[in-house]
Amino acid sequence: MSTSSLSDLLASQLPSGLAVRARALLNTQAALERALPAAIAGHVRIMQMENGVLSLACDSGAVASRLRHQTDALIAKLAKHGIVATAVRVSVNPELHARYVHPVEKHGLPATALAGLSNLNAGIEDGPLKDALEKLLRHHQKD
Repeated sequence: MSTSSLSDLLASQLPSGLAVRARALLNTQAALERALPAAIAGHVRIMQMENGVLSLACDSGAVASRLRHQTDALIAKLAKHGIVATAVRVSVNPELHARYVHPVEKHGLPATALAGLSNLNAGIEDGPLKDALEKLLRHHQKD
């Protein structure tokens, strides 16, 4: 199921006021991403927008501190994107930070597969396929 069809399905099942508010918050989040400096753009989420007060959550204290120093500039940039905010409230929510995922250990190709690729490489003429096979074989022979 695509994202757009899922959002359409959810929007049709939600009360109209809630769907409108959710879309407004999504639009505000998109404007926020464009207005923030690139270094902190993915680390800030909109929590709510009420009475001109934009409440933001940051994934770390460092990002929150940096954002607090730039609130006036942020309000001006958001205004250029059509978002009218009179104040910004910044909080820290460490749960926004991506959790560490242990890397999956990959096993190399079996010796029989490497032998077959080596035979194939020896039997074909020079070209991009031969170059790719040589690179693959060199990579797996390092192990």
